[in-house]
Amino acid sequence: MNNKLKRLKENLIKNMKQASHVFIIGHNNPDYDAIGAAIGVATLAKSLGIKAYIIVNDAPQVLEPGVKKVIDDSKEKYQFINLEEFRQITDKKSLLVTVDVNKKSLTAVANDLDNIGKVMIIDHHQEDEFSIPTPNKYIDQNSSSTCEIITQLLQAKQVKYTKDIANYLLAGIILDTNRFQKTPNPSTTFDIAEKLCRKGADYDAINKLFISNFLEDDQIYSLIFGKKKIIEDTTIPREIVVANTHIQAYPQLFGEPTVSFTVNRTCPKCIYRQDELAKTADKMLKYADMSFVLGYVSEQDVGISARSKCEIDVGEVLRRVEKRDFPLLQEENIGNKIKTGGGNKRNAGGRITSNNIYFIEKILMDLVLEMSLPNENSEEIEKPVELVKKKELIKVR
Repeated sequence: MNNKLKRLKENLIKNMKQASHVFIIGHNNPDYDAIGAAIGVATLAKSLGIKAYIIVNDAPQVLEPGVKKVIDDSKEKYQFINLEEFRQITDKKSLLVTVDVNKKSLTAVANDLDNIGKVMIIDHHQEDEFSIPTPNKYIDQNSSSTCEIITQLLQAKQVKYTKDIANYLLAGIILDTNRFQKTPNPSTTFDIAEKLCRKGADYDAINKLFISNFLEDDQIYSLIFGKKKIIEDTTIPREIVVANTHIQAYPQLFGEPTVSFTVNRTCPKCIYRQDELAKTADKMLKYADMSFVLGYVSEQDVGISARSKCEIDVGEVLRRVEKRDFPLLQEENIGNKIKTGGGNKRNAGGRITSNNIYFIEKILMDLVLEMSLPNENSEEIEKPVELVKKKELIKVR
């Protein structure tokens, strides 16, 4: 156990014991890493005889089905509350622990942080100027997931936990490593996964959480590959093929990595769950070295999910999106609320308040080209080669 993790354990336990109430929250629309880590922290609190409240403010129907099942199965042992319930009981002596998130804009309590006594962050995503200002933070980008950090905490405190908790923690690790295909520290990740299996984690049970239903698979593949649409002409019906996904090669980089950009061009205003965009981005890595998937996650918010298996840092791409000048965005009638969420080199995502999904796609394309240039001052820019090209774009009003 390293000194930094030891200090986290000591500070977390001390702050929990001193707090009037302990609240735990992940990012909006939590995934397995966020909900598994939240339950893990609640388990630590329970071992100390402290009651902890897990805040989930998303409507049940928008939650990923597997995450909803984890929450439903845990309600007998853990206290789940929504934002209004949190507001009714919090006070200036309360402790809020954020897991798998460090930006306030990505949490349900973004407007309530001044009413909380102390905030602690436990995360594996890079922090920046949009992060929650607090001296109490543990952010380790060398960890595969927040569940990996929380598992080490439970082991260090020798907390006993059930095989269900082991399943939830391992599910978070499996999700954020894309089934162990991407992890910054493989030896540590595999060692922790082995320990969870010894605690009773069952890979078959976890797989059942990840099994998508038929409708979700249809949604994801429709988003990637698009559909044919018949347009009635005045004389002869003509068929328009719309390519939802563009794949481009960047010849100025060694190995000419390919980058895909996916938007549902037949239905740009269709609404998706964030985890559906993430699963789509994961699937696109079978066809490209880097993938960006965009889709509305609410009527006004465009969700972004990005993945990379090449040298371009998708977390840095999204951080640069956040630093774009607002006047440019306003001129395009795109709104002014940018909350991408950032991430790390291999895995990033978030959302932007916008009514123009194609302009956001163009910003991402420009930024990838900008970052791929060996010399930003170079006058000669070799444009990317479009390998998959749309035949015609249907504009939906």
